[in-house]
Amino acid sequence: MITEHRTADASKLEAAVGDLLTYAELLNTPKLARLYIYVLRNGPVPIEDLTDDLGLPHSTAYKYVGVLEEMGVLTRHEDSTPATIEVEPIRLRMATDYGVAVITPVLVDAVARQLDTEDIRVFLDRQGIPKLAAAVYWTLRVRNGDLTKRTAANKLDVHLVEGMTVLSALEDVIEEADSYDPYLETGE
Repeated sequence: MITEHRTADASKLEAAVGDLLTYAELLNTPKLARLYIYVLRNGPVPIEDLTDDLGLPHSTAYKYVGVLEEMGVLTRHEDSTPATIEVEPIRLRMATDYGVAVITPVLVDAVARQLDTEDIRVFLDRQGIPKLAAAVYWTLRVRNGDLTKRTAANKLDVHLVEGMTVLSALEDVIEEADSYDPYLETGE
């Protein structure tokens, strides 16, 4: 628990823990992550579009909208017809014993893509979300020209073929994230 006096503003602590819990829920619920990214990418959107475009049952779409609303990342606009929703891009910046970690919507999208992309699903099943976060990081480094895909796959510390495969799958995620993740390049 934070006990330092410099963290005297409890509302900042509350907001930070809220963001942490939001990311935990999004990263552990791929269908919720998919809905969040869909609305982030296309918002504001009518709630009814969720059922058609995402193939969600009506009740599930409304349930997930309610969850995101309770988390404080979704805004419902009832003044328009049909009612629309939109979400804010959230960023989690954590100081850890290993340095500063920044989590942005691109990781949420990568988790959501397991529903459609077998290479990401298999990687997640075998390696887990923390390793997927590292794969996103290394894919960004490859995209920025800092290193080759083979070097990044080696740094990922998984079998070379598995690393190359997930890095290739994540290139598409990152390319699309340019349009909706304002923190993608800076990580800040």
